[in-house]
Amino acid sequence: MALAACTSEQAGVPAAQRGPLTSSTPQPPSSSTSAPPTVSRPRDLAMSGVRPCDLLTPDQQRKFGVDDQPRINDDQTLQAQSCYFDSQKLRTKISVSPLTSFGIERFQPGKVNGEVRPLTLREFPAVEVFTETIETIDMFCVVVVDVAAGQAVHVNYGEDGLRPHLGRSEVCRRAVEVADVVTGNLLAR
Repeated sequence: MALAACTSEQAGVPAAQRGPLTSSTPQPPSSSTSAPPTVSRPRDLAMSGVRPCDLLTPDQQRKFGVDDQPRINDDQTLQAQSCYFDSQKLRTKISVSPLTSFGIERFQPGKVNGEVRPLTLREFPAVEVFTETIETIDMFCVVVVDVAAGQAVHVNYGEDGLRPHLGRSEVCRRAVEVADVVTGNLLAR
């Protein structure tokens, strides 16, 4: 998936902003005297050692139309391994990345190139990030679930040359559905 609107070189990864849209590194915390907000999670789910391709079972992959062999790749922007689950038939792509270098704080309004909407998935704080693209670019939606302090699971659902476009509400609905299943699998570990 190509992407012109984000700062990331990796398609489908809303990148952190810093000044002009050129950097994908997280911003340092501001020097504020207020305490960080309290985060409520049902429990912490450590991402260290989690293999991204294990986060969707073969049955779940079929449910989402995955018809290619999952493949793993090092994602420089996310500083993590990502697993890609593609569907040639549906012309869609899913990527799942357990994040250990930073958490959901990197995906807040003003820190990513996209519209951020807060969510709750299985009692975990989460955000949906949608970046408006031009008509010739594939649509995608990202859901990031806060699973532990400074750790998250990043799920991207996007098109792969599909026309007409699915539309924002549909790609984001599907991203939320995949993120919910992934979170459930993490809870079951």
